[in-house]
Amino acid sequence: MTKVVKLLLISEQKDKNGEIINYMEVNRILWDLQRQTREIKNKSVQLCWEWSGFSSEYNREYGVYPKEKDFLKYTLAGYVNDKFKIGYDLYSANNSSTTREVCTAFNNARSEMLNGSKSVLSYRANQPLELHNKSILFICENGEIYVIIKLLNRSGAEKYGFGNSVRFRVMVRDKSSKTIIERCKEGIYSIAGSKLIYNKKKKVWCLNLSYSFNVRTDPMLDMDKILGVDIGVVCPLCASVFGDLRRLVISGGEIEEFRRRTEARKRILLKQGITCGDGRIGHGRKKRNEPAYKIEDRIARFRDTANHKYSRALIEFAVKNRCGVIQMENLKGIAVNADKFLKNWSYYDLQTKIENKVKEAGIIVAYIRPEFTSQRCSKCGCIHRDNRPEQARFKCLKCGFEENADYNASQNIAIRKIDKIIEQSLVANAMLT
Repeated sequence: MTKVVKLLLISEQKDKNGEIINYMEVNRILWDLQRQTREIKNKSVQLCWEWSGFSSEYNREYGVYPKEKDFLKYTLAGYVNDKFKIGYDLYSANNSSTTREVCTAFNNARSEMLNGSKSVLSYRANQPLELHNKSILFICENGEIYVIIKLLNRSGAEKYGFGNSVRFRVMVRDKSSKTIIERCKEGIYSIAGSKLIYNKKKKVWCLNLSYSFNVRTDPMLDMDKILGVDIGVVCPLCASVFGDLRRLVISGGEIEEFRRRTEARKRILLKQGITCGDGRIGHGRKKRNEPAYKIEDRIARFRDTANHKYSRALIEFAVKNRCGVIQMENLKGIAVNADKFLKNWSYYDLQTKIENKVKEAGIIVAYIRPEFTSQRCSKCGCIHRDNRPEQARFKCLKCGFEENADYNASQNIAIRKIDKIIEQSLVANAMLT
């Protein structure tokens, strides 16, 4: 199984005398390599296109497609890579990863490009630098984590005046990222082909580190035991096994408190924009209110951290209860009348994080249609919109069953193929009426 973690980097490259090189100078080198990467990719597309045209002509004339090694001496990927070994500064293994990625992308899109349903591949200026797994090395010094990335070949090292590697300090933002790096260092995880990307907004380079590991399925997991997960507005997450009173409930209190504090802070910063200093006056409304707009980045970081925490708690609950399946609603959005802050919460991100984490535990994720799961009584199956007199309370009009609305919804979601059961129930009721 392969996953990716995003790591922010700070350049700490040293010259031959051991002095730290100004980060802007390092940036210029990296941007130059980025330009070369784009050029190599687009020229690789041209070579692939030429071979595709030759293959088609050969097939029309002889009735078979030519074998790459008979005409190119290598595979197509090997032939393309050989063309760019000279004249560029990229480390050879990274250069190979770059051309191989283009050839793979071209072959995957070839039929669509030929029939006109897709444009010919074209790479823009903001290309990531492709990194071979052997070009990445993590080290620890004085409590800090550094990554040394091989980026230059011999001619590139001579051209820029230092070795073939660039040294970065890793900004470790959470325990999860630190654990991943430590496991990569210890060989528990295997580093895979990764990418070095420049974030224009934050003006920093990021390492999208790919790592792989073997998934070990817990033999105690029961694949017939489903954990129903209700994701909503008031309660971000409620999970339970059908018929079990035990439940995992994550209330919206943390989110609401954060919303209250950030919105209050944003209002204060917007008022301060009226009397801001000379550095922000005369540069337009956006510059004047820049500190207030930065609050949005803080909200995004909070969402990411919270969703990691919620998804981790859910997986632990599933494993503890030996659930082999986690079942959720296929949510495409939140109710129109929902609170704007909560409405904009990234539920898709939460579900994605859950999917990524369950793979490590060997748990399967299943999705159902969300219609009527909150209006159905998990005891008698009665479906009626008045079964939910309040947002947080459920009371069945038919049998009188009363419970927390989110728990009742999670009980319904914990039933295998509940969406089909609900559909059949609605059809039967329509026939009776």
